[in-house]
Amino acid sequence: MSARTSVTVRVPATTANLGPGYDCLGLALGLHNEMTLSVIGDEADARAEGGAEPPCVHIEGEGCDCLARDSSHLVLCAARAAANLASRSAPLLGLRQVNRIPLARGLGSSSAAIVGGIFAANKLLGLELSSRQMLDLATEVEGHPDNVAPALLGGLTVCCSVGNEVLVRRLEVAPGLACVAAVPDFEVATREARRALPETVPHADAVFNLCRVGLSVAALVSGEFALLGEAMRDRLHQPYRARLVPGMDDAIAAALEAGAHGACLSGSGPTIAAFVSGGGEEVGAAMVKAFARAGVRAETHPLALCAEGAQVV
Repeated sequence: MSARTSVTVRVPATTANLGPGYDCLGLALGLHNEMTLSVIGDEADARAEGGAEPPCVHIEGEGCDCLARDSSHLVLCAARAAANLASRSAPLLGLRQVNRIPLARGLGSSSAAIVGGIFAANKLLGLELSSRQMLDLATEVEGHPDNVAPALLGGLTVCCSVGNEVLVRRLEVAPGLACVAAVPDFEVATREARRALPETVPHADAVFNLCRVGLSVAALVSGEFALLGEAMRDRLHQPYRARLVPGMDDAIAAALEAGAHGACLSGSGPTIAAFVSGGGEEVGAAMVKAFARAGVRAETHPLALCAEGAQVV
């Protein structure tokens, strides 16, 4: 069926936690997924969907061999959730998706899908949801705000969940910083990574991270990037997730030795994000070699930081 109306949006990849900022810091990166959401039927078609053919879903790139091709696709689920929030019945929707963000690698692929679905539905269906409403809904769907916030707003975001709402501040990173992402050839599910964490941590470890969260934000905003080596150290999640990412500690150490300002596990992993000034080729090569010593094959992606969040193309 040909679409009656459609909208195409692009959503950036994200790296969350940034070392000590567990569940509160996130940063948008210059790697994007694009989603075209189309109206392919009216509300009656949508209500009758259970007995009809599933919506048209076309996927290119990452996940083309495994992502859902029916109404359970995360982008479509998020779009329907946006319509429900606006007290609107969603029509039957089709989706064309071009994915560049690797799946389950700690670069925010699911957050991009959720934000893309909500943002596209808001534009396509005229839902008039505010940025705050979209962020709260995306957080509800994703379960935590640290990836969805920079995916929606761009830049560096600092988040705090208060009940069902998210307090967020978007900050500009000082110029001159880029990211080199070393992406191993295996996946780590966020759920599995969260199960690896203890229920309690020592008081000293909590204080250790609190100090470095503030230092990380200060370094990124002020441009004192030399502070990131110390600022991105962590005791709350990386040590417990190391068993899920063979070579993690060595890859971080190799990145720093090769000249990175700072390096950390990206989200729940297994990607390592190293922050550099300049091209970062030596940093990327050092991380690949470190992973290889642990029997892990990895590839690198030099990425600019992204000041823009979700946008209509």
